[in-house]
Amino acid sequence: MEHEQSSRSGTQAADSTQADKEWAQLERDLDQLGRQLAELQTHAATLGGHLVSALQARFDEVKARAMTARREHERQIAQLRDTARTQAENAFSEARARSAEAARQMWERAEPLRQGAKDVGEGLLRAWGELRASFGKAAGRLHTEPKPSASGPAPAPIEQRRDS
Repeated sequence: MEHEQSSRSGTQAADSTQADKEWAQLERDLDQLGRQLAELQTHAATLGGHLVSALQARFDEVKARAMTARREHERQIAQLRDTARTQAENAFSEARARSAEAARQMWERAEPLRQGAKDVGEGLLRAWGELRASFGKAAGRLHTEPKPSASGPAPAPIEQRRDS
């Protein structure tokens, strides 16, 4: 579809430039005819005022019809542009809606992962709290153990106490 649109726009651009060239040629021809009629006005005595007036009236009529046709052509082009803009806006709106729906579905599917990460975080927090408490108890025991006295046996090294 995108290829069709690009080829259509390329064809429209070529048609537009061809149409512009044809309009420019028509305007040049009408201007030349207008100049020729103006020259005939100077020779009105020999040709007769009636003939020159008839030619001038016909010229004005043809020029008016050409301008009307051009305005109609420009109106049609503007209408086509508006239609194309509306279609593009609709397509963009539909794509945005599909994208939002896809994002919502992904968010919903990721909920178990988010909940699992939250549970892991809470578990780590509890484990850290328990480790701190255990280290605190161990440190407290080290400070409360009896000091070696000169009369009693020597206490066992720390490595032996850990093993037991």
